[in-house]
Amino acid sequence: MARWGSPDRVPFLAIPMRTAMQRLQAPPPPPGTPGPLSRPTPQALGGLLEAAGFSDEEVEEAEVTFEWQSPEEFTSFIREIAPPLTAMMASHPQEVQDETWAAITEAIRDSAGDGEEVRLANLVLLAAGRA
Repeated sequence: MARWGSPDRVPFLAIPMRTAMQRLQAPPPPPGTPGPLSRPTPQALGGLLEAAGFSDEEVEEAEVTFEWQSPEEFTSFIREIAPPLTAMMASHPQEVQDETWAAITEAIRDSAGDGEEVRLANLVLLAAGRA
């Protein structure tokens, strides 16, 4: 099983989510809410395997780096793969949604530093156990 690490180590999801939450004044989801950044520690992930009846659980960390040609390309990508983000915006007027997507593009531009290319390294947790 694989899960993303903690939000501070998964910028490709955390930056857009944090930006949208701030812009829309949305509260964070309650602890334990299922989502791409839930169970972000090796202990939590190993505990899931143990609770499911697995033994000899092992969790390893790996890094996954994504690259986009521009902040705009990043935003197009995240719009396609992050339903929780689009759902958070859905109840807002189109103008507010457009402004939020623009703010996400700018937040990514700021994190990219020099140049247009966006390169973000992200922590993934890989877990296995015996059935």
